[in-house]
Amino acid sequence: MTSPEEVRWGPTRPEDIARPPFLITKPKTEGRTPGFFVTDAKGTRYLLKCDPVDAPELLSGAEAVTSKLLYALGYHVPSYEVVVFRPEELQLGPGVMARDRHGHRHPLTETEVRPMVEARVRGGTLRVVASRIVEGDILGPATFKRFRDCAEVRALKVAYAWLNNTDAKDHNSLLVWNGKETVGYLIDFGTSLGADAGTEGPKNPCAGWLNIVDLQEASLKLLTFGLHQPVCEPVARPVSPSVGLFSPRVDPDQWKPYAPNLAFQEMNQDDARWMARRMARLSLDQIQAAVSAGRYSDPADAAYLVDVLEKRRRAIVRYYLHDAHAEGPSL
Repeated sequence: MTSPEEVRWGPTRPEDIARPPFLITKPKTEGRTPGFFVTDAKGTRYLLKCDPVDAPELLSGAEAVTSKLLYALGYHVPSYEVVVFRPEELQLGPGVMARDRHGHRHPLTETEVRPMVEARVRGGTLRVVASRIVEGDILGPATFKRFRDCAEVRALKVAYAWLNNTDAKDHNSLLVWNGKETVGYLIDFGTSLGADAGTEGPKNPCAGWLNIVDLQEASLKLLTFGLHQPVCEPVARPVSPSVGLFSPRVDPDQWKPYAPNLAFQEMNQDDARWMARRMARLSLDQIQAAVSAGRYSDPADAAYLVDVLEKRRRAIVRYYLHDAHAEGPSL
C-alpha cells in the first residue's frame, strides 16, 4: 500500500528537486505557457513553466497535483515539483536562440526574458513548476490510436475524467527508451483540475462536457431548433485565481476531452471498473498528500481541491462499482 508520503513525492527522488541558480539553455516553444529549458546548480536539466500573470499558482499547482495522483494510480510520469526562487537566480546561458512570430531565429536576449519574469514576481520570488527531463532516448509521443488495444490506455479516460484533464492529445505523452525497455510517460498537466494552459487561465464551464468542436452537440441543437442545451454549467465561476474552475459534478461515462481520443472512445465497462477499483483504494490522506505538492499559499484553496477530488472520486467509484447498471464484482 502506497503511503501518503510516497504519493506526495511520486517519482521525485531527493536528487530530482531543482536547485537554483538556473541557466537558460533554450526557450519553451510549444504551447502557450511561457517557460524555459534550464540546467540547475547540479547540472540537471529541467523544463520550467510559468503561471499566468493573474493566477500565480494555477498551472503549477495543477501540474504537480495531477502528476502525483496519476503516479498513485500506477502511471509513469516525470518528476513535477513547484519551485520558488529569486528572479536573479534565473540567468540566460550563452548562445541561446529563439524564434520570432515569423519563425526567424535570433539570439535570445535579456530584454526578452526579463519582462516575462518580472511580471510574475510576487514578494520578491518567482514560482514555477519544474519537470525533470526524462533520461533516455526520446522516441516521440505515444499515439493513442496505436495503443487503443491496451486496457490501461483506454481506462485512462476515467482517471482523466476524475482530474478533468481535458488536453488528452498524443503530444501529452512520451515514449522513452531507457536502455532496457520503452517506457510510456504521461506529461503536461496544465489543463487539469481547474486550469487551462491553452487559455492561460481557468477552465471554461463546459470543459469536460463538450469537445471544443462538438459535432454531436451541434447536431442536437440543430435538430431541436436551438432548444437543446449542453449539460454543463455555463454560469459557473472560478473558485479562486489559484484553483480556477473545478466542480464536484462529474459524469465519467459522458466526460469528453477537448478533442476526441480514439482510445477513450473504445473504453468498455471492464476497463472502467478496473480503473474505478484502483481509485477506490486511494485514501483521503493520500489525496491530501498529493494536493500538498501544489504548495498553495491559501489553505482554503488546498482544502477545496481535496474536497472536490474526493467527491469526484466517490461519484466515479459509485457509478462503476456500486450502481445497479454495473455488472461484475464490486467493492
